[in-house]
Amino acid sequence: MERRQFLAAAGLSLAVPTAGCTAPGNATETPAPQRVTVSFSNDSDRALVFTAAAIAAGFGGVELTYADSETETFPDAETVDDVPTQAWEQAVTFTPLGDAQRRQFRSTAGSGTGIEFEPMPYGSTVVTAVADPIAESPMWSIGSGTCGAVKEASFEVAVDAAGIVHRSTTCTDTPSA
Repeated sequence: MERRQFLAAAGLSLAVPTAGCTAPGNATETPAPQRVTVSFSNDSDRALVFTAAAIAAGFGGVELTYADSETETFPDAETVDDVPTQAWEQAVTFTPLGDAQRRQFRSTAGSGTGIEFEPMPYGSTVVTAVADPIAESPMWSIGSGTCGAVKEASFEVAVDAAGIVHRSTTCTDTPSA
């Protein structure tokens, strides 16, 4: 094949996909929305800080805030495991630097709250944290979970009277009312 014929054939092969035929896609289509809820309850005798973030595709970096209001940034962190354990242990809360929805609140003994995020793509990750800002090691619990391609992802974080953190995840294809 001469160079001119090769270039003409190459041009035709590039034009065909734009004429309505396409090669296999690369998962850039927008997935269906997933209802994501988080509930927190505090039955301990401590004032706690609860934080939750719904993340579609990794942290995009994360900023930790410590009890003295100092912050530390981990720009390459995409998951909880990408941050050193010692940094988490000293943190009171976190803020993803990428595209995420985040909520935080202080909870007194016997209180709780429920959060519903704006609809998220299927398989989004939810990261939750419980911290006691006056403790020597403030972070009591940091964890993450996902439900894959289901209609509803519900996460529950409960602190019992003894100060033990309990987590549960419920993934369903039938949203609750």
